[in-house]
Amino acid sequence: PGVSLCPGAVKVTPGHSPQDLALARAHALPLLSVIGDDGTLCPPGGGWLQGVPRFEARARVVAALAQLGLFRGVQDHAMTLPLCRYSQVCPGCHLPPPR
Repeated sequence: PGVSLCPGAVKVTPGHSPQDLALARAHALPLLSVIGDDGTLCPPGGGWLQGVPRFEARARVVAALAQLGLFRGVQDHAMTLPLCRYSQVCPGCHLPPPR
């Protein structure tokens, strides 16, 4: 993604892709999973979202940002993370595959 897609913010998910893993290791970041095997958010994802299904959590975050006057919009973009067509796991990911 170019600067026009992400002006001013960077999301790093250390166990999610080889690039993020390399960045995490370079900066000694822990490997955390914010989404549990059941598709709901875990404690590292924020206490107020614990147990909330991931797509509902996204809507709640957008609503919270809007309420604070910080929401700037949504822009669709193509998924660029490769998934194995058999296992649905990202090659090079370092977290356990979904169950």
